[in-house]
Amino acid sequence: MKVSVLTENTVYKRGFLGEHGLSLFIETAEEKYLFDTGQSGVFLHNAEKLKIDLEKLNGIILSHGHYDHCGGMEYWSKKQKIDGNLKKIAPIFINEKAFDEKYTKHLSNGMLRYIGVEDKEKIWKDLESSVKFIYTKEGCTTISNNVFLLSKIPYVTEFEPMSDGFWKKVFRKQTSEWIVDTLEDEQLLVIRSEKGLCVFAGCAHPGIINCLRYVQTCFPKEHIYSLVAGMHLKACSASRLQATIQALKEIQLDIIVPLHCTGITAIAAIKEAMKETCVLGEVGKIISL
Repeated sequence: MKVSVLTENTVYKRGFLGEHGLSLFIETAEEKYLFDTGQSGVFLHNAEKLKIDLEKLNGIILSHGHYDHCGGMEYWSKKQKIDGNLKKIAPIFINEKAFDEKYTKHLSNGMLRYIGVEDKEKIWKDLESSVKFIYTKEGCTTISNNVFLLSKIPYVTEFEPMSDGFWKKVFRKQTSEWIVDTLEDEQLLVIRSEKGLCVFAGCAHPGIINCLRYVQTCFPKEHIYSLVAGMHLKACSASRLQATIQALKEIQLDIIVPLHCTGITAIAAIKEAMKETCVLGEVGKIISL
């Protein structure tokens, strides 16, 4: 299996572009998937630089409904049009709650900022008229032979409680109200390989160890071989970071690739602790699993 990093927060290669976001091209012996699209058309530019053909995908998987993972769909949609009409393209796998109105709270002033899917009516309605959308729900969804999506990740790890920094606006009859976003729409991609389970996460908002524990629950007695993920550790406490690293060691991953919202400090700590097991990823890198 090969994983090409199309969008990521860091870039070190000439001619490539980086942004706050994530997009991966995943190629197995049988199939090809696009996992997230970043927040703009950067993933298309970088795919062209890597000479990757994104026209023959088996599916587009969107990990959750935030702008830095779904925003590139606007640019993908424009690229797929011929004479104003969309070409027949791969099915899109997205959780049914990903289109909720999502906000985050600024730590400095407590103000809410919209971070959900942009131009929902304009872009996504257009896509839905021509593209097969497969809306996943909670639990495990099989999308192909040995390819699975896991949604509604349970909070079971003591040091990874539910965050109160994410909010949703919900509408009830003619009124609206704010509720805490429990991030039920976040879905993990799991691919079973000869070496074990290969796990991919966009941001792991429910906590990366909660995510991996859920994988272990859904696939008991199967070894988790690799983890390629944004881990949302950028602003976490030192104690949580150390607890996370210890738990990662106990799971005994063979390869771990921390990306995107993991944060530079956390990535450095994971690399220091896990040595060769930790593979650094940046835009343009191709990783063999």
